[in-house]
Amino acid sequence: LQFLYLIGVPGAIMASSDDEGSELDPQEAPTQDEGGSEGKWVGRIGNFSVQYNMGVASIAVHIMGSYDDHIVGGRDPASPYVNMTGEYPEPAWAKYIMLGMIFLGAVAGMLAMGTLGDVIGRKQAMRVTLSLVVFGAVGCGLLSWGGVDGVYGVISVCRLFVGIGVGGIYPLSAARSAEHGGDAAKAPTAEERTETALKVGWAFFWQVPGMMAPYVAALVLLLLHRSVPMISVTVQWRLLFLLGAVPALAVIYLNHRTPESQVFLASQEQRGDAERTFSPWGWARAHPQWPALSRGLGGMSACWFLYDVALYGTAIFTPTILKSIFGEKETLTEMAFKALLTTAVGIPACIGGIHVLRRKGSYYLQFGGFLFMGAAYAMMALGYILAPVDPVTGERGWANFLFLLYLVICMSILTGPIISTFVLPATLFPTEVKTSFHGFASASGKVGAVVGTFMFHPLSEATSVQFVMIVQSFLSVLGAVVTYWYIPRTNAVIGSESAHQLLDDNGGKVEVVGAGGTAQTAPPPRLTQPGAHDDVYDEL
Repeated sequence: LQFLYLIGVPGAIMASSDDEGSELDPQEAPTQDEGGSEGKWVGRIGNFSVQYNMGVASIAVHIMGSYDDHIVGGRDPASPYVNMTGEYPEPAWAKYIMLGMIFLGAVAGMLAMGTLGDVIGRKQAMRVTLSLVVFGAVGCGLLSWGGVDGVYGVISVCRLFVGIGVGGIYPLSAARSAEHGGDAAKAPTAEERTETALKVGWAFFWQVPGMMAPYVAALVLLLLHRSVPMISVTVQWRLLFLLGAVPALAVIYLNHRTPESQVFLASQEQRGDAERTFSPWGWARAHPQWPALSRGLGGMSACWFLYDVALYGTAIFTPTILKSIFGEKETLTEMAFKALLTTAVGIPACIGGIHVLRRKGSYYLQFGGFLFMGAAYAMMALGYILAPVDPVTGERGWANFLFLLYLVICMSILTGPIISTFVLPATLFPTEVKTSFHGFASASGKVGAVVGTFMFHPLSEATSVQFVMIVQSFLSVLGAVVTYWYIPRTNAVIGSESAHQLLDDNGGKVEVVGAGGTAQTAPPPRLTQPGAHDDVYDEL
């Protein structure tokens, strides 16, 4: 870490020495570059790191409990692996603890690092959170030795650190992407606000390759094992965990090379003497538009909670769901390939979602996406109910058809709300509370992830997988209802900045989107005193 940090020092020293003795007019200072392409990749690779480190444990645990690329145990008496045990069989306690630890850490990281990002800056807070990711990933791969319980215990603790780190990346990467290249000297136009949403959306897109990466790495290691016996089960799962440190190290370097955003620095300068005692939450509660801010925050948090129950209750347990469809005869290589295929559909799905974001905005992307998810889960539940099951092997009939329905579910969860829940807090909240509010909303989502993680196994074992699908269909429709009532249908910032933006864009009139989606204009409110323009949100 220290080495990577020092790589950028010579350039920083040269830049500072070149600037000595030359004073630039503030109006002539560059505001658009902010690290050029390096600034864009901070958010992109950061999001890639998030999903790799969150999802890697799912396939790693299956490898730890395997033998020679085969799933051991099971109910098929004809299988030669039915009475075998893997090298590191998963203890009963770890089944419900280890995967949930990263989400508990993520909740803490989103709240703590989100607040830290508004207080000390996005760049400094990003350094802290990325260091935790590196420590946790390296710890999972190198510190987990001893008996089975000891290995899983160390991994669980290290996954907590990884969770805190990747949790902090959520709000900080969103803010870095939204503010990159922003001009603090003027309010953005409607087109610029749309471009900001798209920048955040494309940064989020890299979470999809991050979801795929653990399965790609697992496939490579499993295939190499056939020709290189040294790549044993132990080497495979340890490398999978260690690889999670690589993108985090890359972001540490890029973050060091990228300056703090001009938008945040301008906001920080406006605090004046209150800088040392600044509290994002205190600022928000004292704001004249606190009711509007809190309503928007509550709506976004509820939607993110409902969405993540569905997302992580499905995606994190992709290998388990595939086992329930195809039975226990397939190898780990076959399982990893199918899991890779299910996440690969997210690439065209996410690109399509970003296209809808450009054309219709975040509100309609989220509302339609929740309805799509509800329909997909309902179809999957119906397929499970109608498909016959082999009582000996546990393999279901219509396996290919059920797999196709599962691909539809994966496409639905990677199209709409997965993008909009990430974009909305980064575009609708003021700079002073952007990462704090984004962290709170995303932490609410990770509480839903914990619910989904812990709900799936016990609920499916107590009832059935189809019942879980029915529950998730209901939660998806509920998400659409919450979106309809609580999410603004405009991309204007809630609070003090929105009036300037709307007045500039409409020649002194406020655009009001009616219930039917039609846009009308209304005269602006009278600005009788400083801060009176905050009432514009009431007009919306």
